[in-house]
Amino acid sequence: MDDFIHKFEVLINTFPAELSAINTITFNEKSVPEKWSKKEILGHLIDSAMTNYLRFIRAQSEENPQIFYAQDDFCESANYQQSETKQLTDLWLSLNKQLLFLFRTLITRGLTMRKCNDLTLAFLMADYVTHLNHHRHQILA
Repeated sequence: MDDFIHKFEVLINTFPAELSAINTITFNEKSVPEKWSKKEILGHLIDSAMTNYLRFIRAQSEENPQIFYAQDDFCESANYQQSETKQLTDLWLSLNKQLLFLFRTLITRGLTMRKCNDLTLAFLMADYVTHLNHHRHQILA
């Protein structure tokens, strides 16, 4: 568990600066209308953070809650493409700092084997960091 926690902490500490280095035109550009821009991918990461936060909170007091989200609908409804980049970056950072704190709390309390969506919280935590890193690579490409 220490490995993915360390990777997550490094991402939190480096990703905002990497985002700010991307020029605005590139960040907002869509390769095709039905694909997400880099900005919208960041918005998707915000949606993912919020959804996963609820999973980790509810799984502590509920037996195997089922929490899913419609990622395309969320991205469109939130209108990330028109949002301010700094505001999105700050929101992403704040949410992920809180998730890191929550992950450490779950580990300390021995709650990582509780389930949400029929998966252990330990799996969901590691998968969250993997998912984040995957989309980070997409944005930085």
